[in-house]
Formats: sequence, structure tokens, C-alpha cells
Amino acid sequence: MHILMTGGTGLIGTATCAALHAQGHELTILSRRARSETHEATYITALRDCAEPVDAVINLAGAGLADRRWSDAYKRQIVSSRVGLTRDLVTWLSELDQVPERLISASAIGYYGIAAEQTFTEDADAGEGFAAALCQSWEEEAQRATACGTQVSILRFGVVMASEGGALGKMTQSFRFGVESWLGSGAQWLSWIHLDDTVRAIKHVLAHSNPAAVYNAVAPEPARHRELAHEVGRHSTIWLKLGVPALAAKILAGEMAEELLLSGQKVLPAQLLEDGFQFSYPTLMETLADLKSLDD
Repeated sequence: MHILMTGGTGLIGTATCAALHAQGHELTILSRRARSETHEATYITALRDCAEPVDAVINLAGAGLADRRWSDAYKRQIVSSRVGLTRDLVTWLSELDQVPERLISASAIGYYGIAAEQTFTEDADAGEGFAAALCQSWEEEAQRATACGTQVSILRFGVVMASEGGALGKMTQSFRFGVESWLGSGAQWLSWIHLDDTVRAIKHVLAHSNPAAVYNAVAPEPARHRELAHEVGRHSTIWLKLGVPALAAKILAGEMAEELLLSGQKVLPAQLLEDGFQFSYPTLMETLADLKSLDD
């Protein structure tokens, strides 16, 4: 297929491009800056430069939610890079003579809002807060493509675990100095997924003859932050175990800490499991053991 991808140079996008290229697909990647064509993909900086026809679109673009403190300016950047870009993408798609058969569009489990113990599957309602409102608007823009006859599937990503890039390195920086740490109480839920399974989930939806409208892209065994710290500690030399007080996190990261760091969601991949998807790394223990072996 000829696949147009946004966010193709990020953590998930780079890995997905490599996997799709290996399958023989032709890739065009929308990028914010000009890049030279590679053996894997053609890069464009404007949608009008995309060669037609396009068989499928994978929409992964977006400024990082946890990259910095949520100032008003950065919130606007987050919304523009997700909601605004998706709106422009679907508008462009609707004007094509031959619309793509499928749009796979990213969202996040922040859609469900903050919850201490509730378990969420794909049929749960949207929650409250900045991240939940963002995801709801983001998904609504993507769903507009159904009016053109394009089949839309939303992937609500959890925390993606990778050996390089992503959240794991940031969450475990203290371990390099022999300190096993966690934020706040450590009881907050972490719904995560190995990068390899993330790519496999995208490929699964792309290849499915009749995919669902929404998928939770998370592993089947969410964990609490203290469990993550303990499991990472098993692979590290630890001299001290120390929780970072919630107040310190709030002072440093503000609203972002409240929604992303000190709270979480217990999310299950009900639809992927119903489809018969087999996770390569279903448990945190298997995931961290694999990522640790890649570091060695």
C-alpha cells in the first residue's frame, strides 16, 4: 500500500516506518522540516505535495504531553499539533478524488481522565481534565473522515516502553545513581506497552479486514508505579529507595504532574484481545528484561 504517515520521525513513528517498509509498503511522511528521501520513505512538508492515490493514513503527530510544564502557550502547541493537524489532515483527505480506505489515528489513555481504581475498556466515557478534553477533541476530528467513506480506527496509547526514547528513561533516571524512586505514593496505575507491541498493534489494525473504531494500545497487565520501580530495581544496583513527595512534583511540573505523573488509569486492551492479538511482552517483567538486554 501507499501509506501517508504523520509523526513518522517520533519514537512510535520511526519504529512503525521500519516495520512497514520491511513489509514492502510505500511510505510518505509529513514532516515539519525538509528531509532527504531515504530508502524507507519520501518526506514532504505539506499535504499538497503527497503523491496520490493514498491507500491508508497513519496519524501519529503531536507535541509531547510530558515534555515540559503545561504553560498556556505549550497547551496551545499541544492542541494545535494534535487537534489542529488532524483537522487539516481530514480536510485534505476529504478533497481527494480517491480517498484513503483507512485512517489510523493516535489518541491516548488520558481520554479516560483521572481515576484511582476504576478499570477502563474502550467503551468507557471520556473523563475530565486537560488531557481528557484534548483526546476527545482529537478523536472527534479524526472521526470526521468517516463522512468521506474512510474507515477510522483510534488507538489510545498508554506509556510506551522503549530502550531509547520514550518515558522509561525519564522515569528511571535516578536508578543510574543507585536510587530506586517513584512519584507520590507510588500507588497510581501505569498502563504501559512495549514499543514492539505498539508497532504490532498498528500493523494489526492496518491489516484487519474490519477493525474496531477504538483500541486501547496497552499491555494486558497494568502496574502501579511502585511495582515499576521495584521491577526496574531488580535490574539495577540500588543503594537507596526513596519516594519523591507529591508536593515537589507539583511545584516542578504543575498541572502536568497532577494529571500525568501523580495519577493514572487502569486501562485494559479489551478490543485487541477480542481480536485475538497476541502480545509479545504482556508483563512488565518480560518487557523490562527485554529492554535491559538491549541496553547491555
